[in-house]
Amino acid sequence: MARQHAAAAALFIFLAIAMTWPLAPNLNRAVDGASDPLLNSWILDWDWYAAFHRPLSLFNANIFYPAHYSLAYSENLFGIAIFLFPFRAAGVSPITAHNVAMLGGFAFSGYAAWLLGRLITGNGLAGIIAGIFYAFVPFRFTHLPHVQHVQGGTLPLLLAALLSYARSPTWTRAALFGAAFLFNGLANIHYLLFGSIAIGVTILIVGPSLARIAIWVGVAALILIPFLYPYWAVAKMYGMQRSWQETMSFSARPGDWIVSSVNNRFYTPLHDSKVNPELWLFPGALAIVLAAVAIVSRERQSVLIALTWITIGFLGSLGLHTFFHRFLFTYVPGFRAIRVPARWAVIVYVGLAMLVALATAMLARRRVWIAPALAAAFLIELRAAPIAWYMAPTTVPPVERWIAAVSPRALIELPMIADREYKIVFASTAHHRPIVNGVSGFTPSEYQRMAAMAGSWSELLTGELARIGVSHIIVHADVMDASGRAWLARALARHEISFVQRFDGGLFGDWLFTMGGPPRTSPELDAMLRGEPTYSATTTGLLHNPQWGERLTNRAFFSGFAFSPYGVRKVNLLFNCGQIRIPTYPAKDAALSRQYPWYSATTTPRFFAAFSKRPPGVWQRTDVQVEIINGRGDRTLLDDLPIEWP
Repeated sequence: MARQHAAAAALFIFLAIAMTWPLAPNLNRAVDGASDPLLNSWILDWDWYAAFHRPLSLFNANIFYPAHYSLAYSENLFGIAIFLFPFRAAGVSPITAHNVAMLGGFAFSGYAAWLLGRLITGNGLAGIIAGIFYAFVPFRFTHLPHVQHVQGGTLPLLLAALLSYARSPTWTRAALFGAAFLFNGLANIHYLLFGSIAIGVTILIVGPSLARIAIWVGVAALILIPFLYPYWAVAKMYGMQRSWQETMSFSARPGDWIVSSVNNRFYTPLHDSKVNPELWLFPGALAIVLAAVAIVSRERQSVLIALTWITIGFLGSLGLHTFFHRFLFTYVPGFRAIRVPARWAVIVYVGLAMLVALATAMLARRRVWIAPALAAAFLIELRAAPIAWYMAPTTVPPVERWIAAVSPRALIELPMIADREYKIVFASTAHHRPIVNGVSGFTPSEYQRMAAMAGSWSELLTGELARIGVSHIIVHADVMDASGRAWLARALARHEISFVQRFDGGLFGDWLFTMGGPPRTSPELDAMLRGEPTYSATTTGLLHNPQWGERLTNRAFFSGFAFSPYGVRKVNLLFNCGQIRIPTYPAKDAALSRQYPWYSATTTPRFFAAFSKRPPGVWQRTDVQVEIINGRGDRTLLDDLPIEWP
């Protein structure tokens, strides 16, 4: 028995690596974009940090200072983070831990569906097929930015625990059901709400003895209360609930169930970029065919449960288009926080996994080769690899290291640009100090007020920062426009802020200021305020062409520049998550060298590469990253960019 469990777990770990390639060789930096994965990496990191440093203030996270319960503006992910604690204790980085959770999420989804499929059929191979479908359903690849939806194993595990208890209502099995209920709630609040409805209806179908599981669910509920209370508190404090219009916009229509994820390589004709990705719900034709076959199964109760989950999930996914979710949205606590009712689809996929297992068991009894053939068919149908992951930076910026060492009271990083807030929040994993910046599912009124002041460069901004207790300001000069620099100059002239230090960062540097203090200036500061570059002791550069997300033509041109105090030995373009390296051609540029006069050792700062067609082996949807090798042989990577070839 134990060998079967170990073999199934090992199989799904292997498949998780293969189906998400090349994530495994890039665990320390590969994520699906520079937004939600960075936010979720921060959440998992904060769970780890707070658990050992501020356990009684878990939800008072360091972002959105001075707002309260800032962890409760998104999923808290504690039920995922707790399994990452040993990896963090071993020294892995926040992104590495996030990606361990990603691979583990795919593998756990498959393993849990295997348990469920094996339980209802008595056939381990049928469970494997169900697990392959459930682990790699296109929905899960659509949600690569959301580790909590990749981690889908708690739902089939919860259902399997209930069915196991119904067959033999022992205290041990009741406790296992309570544990499954607890971790389903800790891992994903969507699954807590959706799963509780589905499991409640299932209890009516199977009619188990309720006394034992009621006690253990009560214990689980008591443990969950401290994790749920902050959500109730912020809903009351800040009015954090979804509007009817917003929820309606993420309510699926029946036609969305035949729209496939763009990550899927088999159903290209069913891709529709006009449809919001949250509404790409197609599970694949093979699962639908097998579900139809399973209708005639003799396991009538299992078929009924599966169809019930499919019905509940389908109706729920239609959101405010139907009475079902409208009722929950209006009357049941928690559902007004659900932005995307279409995510009810996960309940459908659990039901489909059950039917896949039942159909496989029926067919395999007639032909022994059916199960292996179905496994191969599902892997082909659901294939998404290779995936063009975004290669996130792996080095901690010097200014963030300074914050970690000095531990200032509270900070704000300027300018406050929506897309950059993800990077700023993630960078705070290096120090965990309170920052005004933030990004999440909701935003508090305090942040909205500060962002409005910063966005307009209000003269009231410094006074408000002083009032709320901010001690330091970080300015990222690379993205500071002329109006922002003018505001900074005025604040310095009025002695509202004082210059502390410049740190290397990008082309123009990161600049640290303190609130108040004696006036201090420098030629470097004056140059920055004029919008001029300043000296950097590190290798730096910029890719001018192409731009982020650009769709290239057949004749593609790449160009940029690179500088280093030690000279530049060569510049390469890295494609396919760093797997393909193509050298560029260097060139002199007298005007550029005059603009950056400190790098006399860099005699050919320009680089370029031209292509008449997509290079051999480069994926159509890929990424490009500039690799600079300086005169000492040190390697510097510029920001990664997603691009698409014809």
